[in-house]
Amino acid sequence: MSDVHGVKRVRTTEDVIKARREREAGKITEYNALVRQCHEKLEAKEFSPEALTVTTQILYTNPDYYTIWNIRRLILINGILDSTKNPTQTILEKNRTIYMNELGLFMQLIRINPKSYWLWNHRRWCLETMPKPDWNGELKLVVKMLTMDARNFHGWDYRRYVVRQLRALAQAKQDYEEEKQIVRQEYEFTTQKINQSFSNYSAWHQRSKLLPEIVAEMSPEEKNTVARNGARFPFVDILTYYIELELVKAAFYTDPDDQSAWLYYWWLVGRALEMVSFLGVFRLKGSPLLVAGFNDPITLLKEPAVLTKDNKKVSGSWLPLGKSLQSSGSIWIFSPLPNSGEPEKVSLETDSVLPSSSEKSVPPGAWSRKVETVIGCPETLSRVSTFQAKFGSTEKAWKPATTKHYKDSSANNQANWYTLDRVEILKEEIEAVRELIDLEPESKWALQTLAHFLQQLKLRSGSTCADALDDESVDIFNKLSELDTYRRCRYEESRNRILFNRATNSLLHTSSNNEALLKNERIDTLDLRHISLDTIPSLAPLLLVRNVLTESISALDQLPFFERV
Repeated sequence: MSDVHGVKRVRTTEDVIKARREREAGKITEYNALVRQCHEKLEAKEFSPEALTVTTQILYTNPDYYTIWNIRRLILINGILDSTKNPTQTILEKNRTIYMNELGLFMQLIRINPKSYWLWNHRRWCLETMPKPDWNGELKLVVKMLTMDARNFHGWDYRRYVVRQLRALAQAKQDYEEEKQIVRQEYEFTTQKINQSFSNYSAWHQRSKLLPEIVAEMSPEEKNTVARNGARFPFVDILTYYIELELVKAAFYTDPDDQSAWLYYWWLVGRALEMVSFLGVFRLKGSPLLVAGFNDPITLLKEPAVLTKDNKKVSGSWLPLGKSLQSSGSIWIFSPLPNSGEPEKVSLETDSVLPSSSEKSVPPGAWSRKVETVIGCPETLSRVSTFQAKFGSTEKAWKPATTKHYKDSSANNQANWYTLDRVEILKEEIEAVRELIDLEPESKWALQTLAHFLQQLKLRSGSTCADALDDESVDIFNKLSELDTYRRCRYEESRNRILFNRATNSLLHTSSNNEALLKNERIDTLDLRHISLDTIPSLAPLLLVRNVLTESISALDQLPFFERV
């Protein structure tokens, strides 16, 4: 028999396999009997120490059995803990001993599965329920756990939870200096963990939450100094000097293929959001239907107001168009009720519009668009009439979404803690990433970051050098498609969006208040054979194009005024 790592390999015979299976069958039978016994005691409302022991035996075998954890808490509350309204010191000590035993059980079971949600959940329950929990002790505990596994997501999540409790205690005492010290210590802890391992994503993430808070009371000049040169804090007579950009660059120069530092780098530089635009409202001559277009597949929280020339409301129903009937879309059709008035304009409050992602933003205020008339051939009128049938089924009827606005702080507050020129920062960091690509030409994350920064620069600087930035971005996504075939579809989709936006820019114009609008002009033919329209989320810019040359024929089903292929 050969040795494996110094251990002699023993041939497994049929007798050995049979004996192993018999032992496992016995354990399964015993486990199932304990589970039945536990449920029987619950049904009988037997909240006794014996019932608690049964749950302990089950959890030693399966610490992820959340139902048993729930039963265990019921037993503790109803049969083990003393719930006297005015407890004596003796009762308080007795209850505290029970809670400490529960925390001790956690320490034994966590070795079986340190990433068990239900174990961590039970520990939180104990601490929130017991009198005078030792939160500083919990912080020391989680330090030990993250020393053993510095990237344990549950450990980091629990650390944030403990820190919140410590900060709440400081706030209750109105000791704001202590609270600031807690935040600074957490910042120092992230630096320590990042220096131990640059691939510690949890530490980078925690750092992004702390840094804006640390500089909150600084002047704009001081914040900019931190952004450029880092934050400086005294800790226990040690002067620690943190340089954010230098730290993150040291990380991705050490391991260019690790995503952790790159994602923090993106956060540090900041992100400009793409603005959602209401491109216009159109009606084909001879048809009652209104067609509204947006540059993003939006979700509406309430119906847009369709108004007559005298500002009287026109009654009717809305429906989004897409590959399948859904609650969102970039093209929306309105079918007015008979004799309800002649539509003149459509008004929409922007706070009732949900963008498709946190990378998009809706301007404050309201939109108002005049209904424009479109001239088409009989075949176009026949095509538009087919969309009328979509309103016939009550099952397909659209209703305003009940979704509420989610404020993504990671999107809205990126780099808002300093006031440096974002365009200049992007130009500098683009050059820095190019230098790394010269050394690591096949680094996927470096290439993705360069493409991301180039597109961010286009958003920040407007039309200046837009074509050159797009050209370089397209070349990068083509290279990534060859280097990383596993994610080829994602890269091709990003490239297609850039090419589509460039091809349709001539169809749009900018209003006096800097909003993108669709030109009321019929375009005969647009050649998009180099783009897969199936990957484009908003085809609304093509609303007034008569003919599109494309291999993605099915995508054109969303275009009511389309005439021919």
